[in-house]
Amino acid sequence: MKTVLKLIYNFLVLPLLWLYSKIMLLTNDKIRDRESKKDSYLDIPKKQGKRILIHASSMGEYEQVKFFVELIKKNEPDTEIIASFFSPSGYNNLTNKSHFDYKVYSPIDFRTRAKKFVNHIDPDIVFIVRYDLWYNFLSQVMKNGTPTHLINATFTISPTMGKSMIGKAFYKMLICKISHIHCVNQYHKKKFESMNLPIPISILPDTRYDRIISKVQDAEKIELLDIDDDYTTLVVGSCWKQDIVIITEVVKKLKQNHRLKVIYAPHEIDTKTISQITDNVDSALLYSEMGDKQTGDKDIIIDKIGLLLTLYKYADIAYVGGAFGAGVHSVTEPAGYGVPIICGDKYYKGSEDARQLVKSGGLITIGNNRELMTTLTTLLTDIDKSTELGTANKKYIEEHCGSSDELYNKVIK
Repeated sequence: MKTVLKLIYNFLVLPLLWLYSKIMLLTNDKIRDRESKKDSYLDIPKKQGKRILIHASSMGEYEQVKFFVELIKKNEPDTEIIASFFSPSGYNNLTNKSHFDYKVYSPIDFRTRAKKFVNHIDPDIVFIVRYDLWYNFLSQVMKNGTPTHLINATFTISPTMGKSMIGKAFYKMLICKISHIHCVNQYHKKKFESMNLPIPISILPDTRYDRIISKVQDAEKIELLDIDDDYTTLVVGSCWKQDIVIITEVVKKLKQNHRLKVIYAPHEIDTKTISQITDNVDSALLYSEMGDKQTGDKDIIIDKIGLLLTLYKYADIAYVGGAFGAGVHSVTEPAGYGVPIICGDKYYKGSEDARQLVKSGGLITIGNNRELMTTLTTLLTDIDKSTELGTANKKYIEEHCGSSDELYNKVIK
């Protein structure tokens, strides 16, 4: 069975992936950029000391381990951190040199390319964040005797693979190339254990909680906006069309009786989304057009990426978008600031954090305008209730911190 799976992977799946990438070169600027830099890892000099490779699919996954990287660099400033990505979103958006020494694209996983990539970088330890596993890469790392740790691990297998015997068998082949799996909770640990894997499986809470607390502390030193204390501020993060429609309608009514200021940080900052917000609010400023950062009585529309986690510092109440569509976005970010959170009630259960915050009472789900009106009115008028919800959220984040230190002490130190 293993031989058949290897043949299918190497002589069918990878060639199709290669062909797809070549076709996308014709129309996709990001893919063209990736292709132009695919061999940039060869510019990395031979290592002189310890070298750690951290691989993530995209920026979202790497964001979760930034505090872990900072911890390594603090304790071992001469240890080199190489960040590798499959997606251009990771490569292009990782710019702060405190979080890497070199950044590279991982190659398409042909055996010869994977071997050349691994042997040139020659890491002492490999960390893979969450789920992005490639068979030939892992095989070469294992062959070299390099320990590989899957961190912030969740049992991730596509519905198509999960329903077929071949898919399950190949997923197990991938996982067996890992030295140690660090699962985010008991649920995912049991899922991995059900595969009868011959490797250690342990629970280690997600390192992103450490990152959130770190960012909350850093945010105290950053002033993005100048907001009058007389206003109650609602930060609407990662909002989509349906979120915007509901919120703007309710906010117009609430502003008749409350000094409420809204900061809109949409999931996409394209012209269409920005226009939808500006067309539905009475008075707003675009962040990119604000000079002295003073906002007066106007709402603010954030048309720049990468600010949301810091913007939550201004929130008295947070609304997190996505739960009416693809799924709720990160509720842990506003939770780290100790504020009450609201989201839609349709697709939040796919987030373990959202489920737990609903259970503890700090996250309120709403299904329509009327429910949002009732919830916001309560939070605007009952300060004790608002504080209670925010405290529950902060407690949840603090209870999950410490994984980065544990990972450093057990695996690296």
